[in-house]
Amino acid sequence: MHIPASPVAPHMVDNKYYGRGDKTKHQLGDAEVVSLHARRRSAEADTLTLLRTEMDNDPLRNVDDQSHLFLVARPAAARRDVCLPITGAPDWQTRLTGLVTKACTSESLPTALTRFHPDLDYAHQPQRRARGVALASRGLNSDRTYANEHPEWGDNSVIEVQIFEDGGLRLYTSRLSTGVSSRYQPEKGEEQMLFDGAAVLLTWRVLELMRLVSEEVGYHGNWVIGAGANRLHGRRRYGGESGFPTNDRYSDDTYEETTGTTLAELRDQPGTVTRRLLGPLLRSLGSEALFAEALGDRP
Repeated sequence: MHIPASPVAPHMVDNKYYGRGDKTKHQLGDAEVVSLHARRRSAEADTLTLLRTEMDNDPLRNVDDQSHLFLVARPAAARRDVCLPITGAPDWQTRLTGLVTKACTSESLPTALTRFHPDLDYAHQPQRRARGVALASRGLNSDRTYANEHPEWGDNSVIEVQIFEDGGLRLYTSRLSTGVSSRYQPEKGEEQMLFDGAAVLLTWRVLELMRLVSEEVGYHGNWVIGAGANRLHGRRRYGGESGFPTNDRYSDDTYEETTGTTLAELRDQPGTVTRRLLGPLLRSLGSEALFAEALGDRP
């Protein structure tokens, strides 16, 4: 019997739960099943706490009216210094830039996902962080304070990628929405509209970065990842220059979701992971069907 690796272990087959040993699989008892479910829920709860901390520490929380996107990930069972070969290397800037470049040029990206500004490679300034390193776009300082050098340019387009010694990854962008004026009712001024496609694209990027980091440091275990967004209340998706937005306005001010994943899933089913993370948000905006290719399994 084949028991596939599962991000939501323990895995049920034929109404029975099975566990993996070093060389064999065995049926789990009730106590083992309860313990494994509790461990998974605890890992996801810890990741949700981490996500909320990142959202509370939003470096542009007092700067603009745009919606912001947050992605946090961490290995589920790795050494506390698992990524020290990257963050502690003399050439860490080159190593991190190389990983981000590979994530941005991956041929696995669905064709339905179009290029977005800012993408991961717009974060090009190497900076030290507490217990880690980062690449950030211009305007975001090494202490994560923000200096808007050109406020006359309008939308802030900040993006930041962080990697920590313990394997933790973070992505932040301040441009999950943009101000759009109605061509039919210009007197109403600008309405902030959401780039739901950017959330899907950047989630794919982070999942690919997780896979690349795993291969770089030799970590083959599971991951936990969380996605969050703020300043969402009353906003709807951006339909593009020639498209029309839906009338579905988001009813909460924030969005939060977490899930576990395996290295095999990162490699073969990133769309499935993306759906678990963003599906509730996209369904609320009425746009899930528009990203079907990016939210499904690879053929």
